[in-house]
Amino acid sequence: MTKNSSAILLMITSVGMLTCLDGIVKHVNDLGMHPFQIAFLRNFFGIIALLPFFIKVGFQEMHTSRLKTHIGRGIVHAISMLAWFWALSMIPLADATALSFMVPIFASIGAITFMNEPSKIIRWISIFIGFSGMLIIIRPGFAEIGMGTWLVLGGAIFVAISKLLAKNLSRTESPTTIVAYMSLTVTVVSLFPAIFVWTWPTSKMLFWLIGMGILGSLAHVIQAQSYKEGDVTLVEPTGFVRLIWAALIGFVIFNEHPLIWSWLGSGVIMLGVIILLKTDKSVRNTIPVKGHSFSQKK
Repeated sequence: MTKNSSAILLMITSVGMLTCLDGIVKHVNDLGMHPFQIAFLRNFFGIIALLPFFIKVGFQEMHTSRLKTHIGRGIVHAISMLAWFWALSMIPLADATALSFMVPIFASIGAITFMNEPSKIIRWISIFIGFSGMLIIIRPGFAEIGMGTWLVLGGAIFVAISKLLAKNLSRTESPTTIVAYMSLTVTVVSLFPAIFVWTWPTSKMLFWLIGMGILGSLAHVIQAQSYKEGDVTLVEPTGFVRLIWAALIGFVIFNEHPLIWSWLGSGVIMLGVIILLKTDKSVRNTIPVKGHSFSQKK
């Protein structure tokens, strides 16, 4: 098996695990826990799962001269996670997943607007294609746009901002430092809204929550390895198989039936993103840094 083949297989496994995590979010919400509390506990147990890694590399990696930027990114990422978890309680898993594919498109717009990156014609064509796909999914004027849809799109914008901040931080900070500060900040920030909706978890909820923390951390380790082994332009588009995982889990577990518009729209968005990845190095650079993934939406 070639390195690219191995990397693609790892990516398929990783996104499958992350989609299972989304399914657990919906399930625990159905058991009676608010998405805000789920988000906090996912982060809390995720940090516990990552502790052996941080102990191994050494806590000296926590030294930084850019604390404000780290905290700012953590706050942005926490907002995106809270929006995503809340949205999953409102709309089908496949629909939310399809709209989340807009993240690279939003990141490209942000790079042009705020980071003074070149405004190439191919970039704007890709952005136009991406937005066309988004409009196919939400169908404004033909279907009511609910709060869940707005939460996914808003969350996607904040994920894009988080990616751009990670790209900026990577110029001076190590991957371990970036991951550590984001994990800590997101956990602390997500605690505040969780307090207002707190209910003590049952043993059944705890089982799923602990599993979610371990699953999320392990999935990102596998994803980081896939970026390390393979070419980004081959590996990243493989992540779109997440829609198939989402549709399958949504259908089997939650009896959800995504509309044909979600499939068509996501296909158009995928086309725009693939063009960006193939032609735009700056967009590729918001994905992995030295074999680590900073696209941790979950």
